[in-house]
Amino acid sequence: MRGGKGYLMVSQGIDAPDIEVGTREFNTATCCHCNRVVVLNPERKRARGNCFKCNAYVCDHKVCMTECNPFMQSIELAQKYDGQGAFLLRGPNGELLFDPALRDKERIF
Repeated sequence: MRGGKGYLMVSQGIDAPDIEVGTREFNTATCCHCNRVVVLNPERKRARGNCFKCNAYVCDHKVCMTECNPFMQSIELAQKYDGQGAFLLRGPNGELLFDPALRDKERIF
């Protein structure tokens, strides 16, 4: 998979006496469809999501796993059709909140 990989560093200082002092690091991945940053569990047994159209990581959200709506494409459409739709907004279930006809007019795959 390309891009979207990173890490999270959690540092616990001396201000909290009940927490062990130290630094922990976690691997992360960014979903190419919703742009969520997901902390990767190294003990996970099931396969991670991958969009075969984008060739990139997708999170476990149902909409991200079933539809190919790249986040970067949403940004490009929002710039191109300024004022014609809320391209970056998603509903409570992850569904897109704009006219899909605008997206489909620009779809290349």
